[in-house]
Amino acid sequence: MNMQINQAMDQAWERRKLVAGALKTAHVYRKCADYEDLFQECLIVYAQCLQEMADQPQEEADKLAFRKVYWRILDLLRQKKRQRDHYEPLLAAAFVGQADQHNLLLKEAWKKLSTSEKLLLGQNILAGRSLKETADLMNIPYRTASRIKKQALEKLRRQLA
Repeated sequence: MNMQINQAMDQAWERRKLVAGALKTAHVYRKCADYEDLFQECLIVYAQCLQEMADQPQEEADKLAFRKVYWRILDLLRQKKRQRDHYEPLLAAAFVGQADQHNLLLKEAWKKLSTSEKLLLGQNILAGRSLKETADLMNIPYRTASRIKKQALEKLRRQLA
């Protein structure tokens, strides 16, 4: 059984273009912070499909596997969106309230930031966490957190200038 799983994972890795194609079809590109995580998750789904459909012709198995991988991507993206939507009011209450007391322009500029930018700046600057702690909290790589922070601060500078 374990050997079959390893063989299925090897086959999935050899045909990883199917997973990349499903990600592209779902409009998830390499620039996306979650690309590698989604790729790995979908590679596992593809390997499971290959294992389940070992007796079917390869072309038929790949068609069904592509659909399963694509729908898994959509499920994961919906789940992330629900999580972001859940935290948005909390962010607004915790951090925009503080900014509103000091400067109305900052509040307006804050509204134009993305949810991930708000969360990162809120945790890093307003809550006083290090960028490493914030990246771990958001479950993203440090380099991605650094890029998001840089982009968010640049947006705020442009808005307030």
